[in-house]
Amino acid sequence: MELTILRRHCRGLLTMLLLLFPAGAALAQAGQVYTATGIDVDITGDIATLRDQAMLEGQRKALEQVLSDIAPADQAASLSLPSDDVISGWVQDFEIEEEKLSATRYIGRFTFRFMAEPVQQFLAGNSVAFAQTQTRRLLVLPIYTDEAGNSSLWGPTNLWLGPWSVKAPNVSLVPMTLPTGDLSDSSTLSATQALAGDLPRLTALAERYGAGDVLVTEARASPPGADGKQTFAITATRYSREAPQSFSDSVTGDAATIDELLAQSADRTIDWVQGAWKQANLVDASKQSRMTIEVPISTLKQWVDIKRQLGGVPSLRSVQLVSLTRSLAVLDIGFLGDVVQFQRALAQQDLSLSTAVGDATKGTLRQDANASVSQPPPPAPLPSQLTQPAAPTGMNEPAVPDQPAVPQ
Repeated sequence: MELTILRRHCRGLLTMLLLLFPAGAALAQAGQVYTATGIDVDITGDIATLRDQAMLEGQRKALEQVLSDIAPADQAASLSLPSDDVISGWVQDFEIEEEKLSATRYIGRFTFRFMAEPVQQFLAGNSVAFAQTQTRRLLVLPIYTDEAGNSSLWGPTNLWLGPWSVKAPNVSLVPMTLPTGDLSDSSTLSATQALAGDLPRLTALAERYGAGDVLVTEARASPPGADGKQTFAITATRYSREAPQSFSDSVTGDAATIDELLAQSADRTIDWVQGAWKQANLVDASKQSRMTIEVPISTLKQWVDIKRQLGGVPSLRSVQLVSLTRSLAVLDIGFLGDVVQFQRALAQQDLSLSTAVGDATKGTLRQDANASVSQPPPPAPLPSQLTQPAAPTGMNEPAVPDQPAVPQ
């Protein structure tokens, strides 16, 4: 009797999955990666049509931003966009963030959300690959090191925190968050410990904010030169369950424009983070992979949870039930991208996919809060199981006050 009930519910749930994914992105339509925020419009003209003109200009600029965010920027920039009427049909909804209107001028800021399917079809029709797998939230720890070598993570001496507070994207392939810097934060981690890669402390802070990866990034100031120029050396390390990724760059400019230089430094770092993840997850919408996977199940609740988790994987195109027993479901699935990309997308939903030895068309899917891919991808999730690159400070020791940065 129990098996009959389980089978009936399982078949019902699989039917729901089939309805959700035949076109490949029903759930992704509400995804943040197809959303553009902070779209500024400033136009002049006839008051009777100003708002309508602003909406048309805003949706076009928003679509350009979305395309640039999910596709290679150079290819996105070369695309000829469709007419305003067509773009309007792609808009799922919009918000007016703020607006000012006079008799001849309209100034506004908008948020536009687009449906995923027409955007995907447009890119596929132009042979442009795109990424739509969104990571868990990334916790960013910006550290400012002054000319004397004093490093600051918390408090007003961290001059880089302000630019990051403005620049860190909340809606993107890699959404970012900053810590509040309260007493609990400052007692957990210091700038020195962050720069040294103290993984237990980094992990504790990530868990506090419900984050996946942790980005430790530093802007190190050099003394101004005789020409009045100043350079900031930028370094960043993204900690995850896979191998840490590192980035370095520099920004040089007038020493009197420190705020602008630090804002540029934040932009460079954000571009690296977003670009690395996008590049690793580009898929061709015209190509689809297939696998037969086994899903061990023990209870109906577990199956419901797995169905919900699968529903959050935008690259999943189709699901077909092959067989079902009390303890095992066998599914035939179709998805965009290669197996490693699909593993990466599943890992964002706490699902682990292992492939059969010698046969990448078969695998086993399990729930796993520490899910990771079988091969290290360029970006990666969570810091909780990394091999620490430097000897950690024990978690029983308090965070020490911010000190000069350790040598890089």
